Amino acid sequence: MFGRAIAVAAILIAGTAPALAKRVALVMGNSAYENAVQLPNPANDARAMTTKLRDLGFEVVSGYDLDYTAMRRTVAQFAKEARGADVALFFYAGHGMQVQGQNYLIPVDARFSDETALDFETISADFILRQMSNNVKVRMVFLDACRDNPLARTLARSMSPTRSAAIGVGLAEIKIEETGGEGSVIAFATSPGDVALDGEGSNSPFTTALLRHIDAPDTPIQNVMTRVTGDVYRETGQRQRPWVNASLIGEVYLNKTASTAAADGAQVAALGAQPTSETPAATPTPVNVIAWEREKATWDAAQKGGTVADYEAYLASYPNGNFADFARNSIARLQAGEPKGGMTRQQGAADKVAAVAVSADAPVSDPDAGSEATEAALGWSKATRVEVQARLNLAGYNVGRPDGAFGQNTRSGIRAWQTANGLPATGWFNAAQHALLTSQTQAQYLAYVAELQRQQAAAAATRSAARTPQPAAAPEPQRRAPQRAVPAEDTGGGVGGAAGAAFLGGVVGGIIGGAIGR
Repeated sequence: MFGRAIAVAAILIAGTAPALAKRVALVMGNSAYENAVQLPNPANDARAMTTKLRDLGFEVVSGYDLDYTAMRRTVAQFAKEARGADVALFFYAGHGMQVQGQNYLIPVDARFSDETALDFETISADFILRQMSNNVKVRMVFLDACRDNPLARTLARSMSPTRSAAIGVGLAEIKIEETGGEGSVIAFATSPGDVALDGEGSNSPFTTALLRHIDAPDTPIQNVMTRVTGDVYRETGQRQRPWVNASLIGEVYLNKTASTAAADGAQVAALGAQPTSETPAATPTPVNVIAWEREKATWDAAQKGGTVADYEAYLASYPNGNFADFARNSIARLQAGEPKGGMTRQQGAADKVAAVAVSADAPVSDPDAGSEATEAALGWSKATRVEVQARLNLAGYNVGRPDGAFGQNTRSGIRAWQTANGLPATGWFNAAQHALLTSQTQAQYLAYVAELQRQQAAAAATRSAARTPQPAAAPEPQRRAPQRAVPAEDTGGGVGGAAGAAFLGGVVGGIIGGAIGR
């Protein structure tokens, strides 16, 4: 009974608030193939999935249009980050193929001039799955890689007729036992051996449905995939049916609210497990705090701007948002009296990025691209630069210890953050980008500051206790050994101990080791 309780508790931890569970994702999308027809959507699919997963509390290792070397380097980084994760998730969009029942993912520089390409120009799916088996509780794999693949035909032509027959259409079924057994979800864009559609929009049918449902509140991943399958089947005219193979010993949630978390905590208790600081019952924290902060910042910026275009920029990002009705009412009032010559209705992506700004005091000539001049115009103090570095670390872009000096590591982290958010990767901030980073990391940063203050107060109390003279003890037959002061980190209270390390990503003495949840 106790063993099963622990197993269920492990599954439930996967559904807790992002700050309490270690969630790591590998997201790759390849579109710009050099020796085959380019695919319009995979890179878009991967970028959209990166944003969605970060909103759900995942630390995301991502890459787009990767050659063989970059693909292996990205997988290696993920392997390090995924060690001991509560949830490890892998999403890939692009060309893939099966040979003799094994699946291979194809970098953008693959040529396939002969059959040695399988070893030296592709990445085996099994190789990536092995990286997800190192003390990982729940593994999720989403492969949108079943597209019609001309490189497979190129490889087949270079092989003997008997060996070329081993090259199959689409992807081969991945058996659950190959992923480590219980605690696994495998999903293909279509059935094994079939070809999936790339789609006519900016995302494939499978990724569109996955983005639509993966963050459904209080919905087990099994139900999420049922909805995804139904949407794809209907929207492709019954030509494509996603394939899902799962082996879970409990329900896994990616977006769990406080009420469901408390109920799950009661289930753990009923099975005989004691609630801990990592179980939902002890910490009914709402998830998706980052997404809420981002929406609120966008709404605040719309109100500050006060024009029709500002409110429409908010509605473009949040058509069903918490402030959508207020935005529409404001637009109606402004249109009744707003003079001609105001901002137009057609605004590009730059206006949407600028709309996130909480403070737009600094002049920005181009809201999309940052430069040395736009960053200098912000007039940051050393304290502000330290804060920016801390926020980059919390967002998952390790720039080292925050010291206020923007060296090579910091510039690389800025470029990686900009790339993940669809911005020009200049390595320099402007006002709008700084505001976007602030809104994305506000919840984690407040928790980080609170923990630093707690640690400083605990250290001060320990020093004070050590300086206070102790009264002479009365003679005793056997004098007890003096008690040492126990640092707050050793008591298990607050966010100290193992849970605190998971919560703050190894923050000790102001050093940020990574994003919240690492």
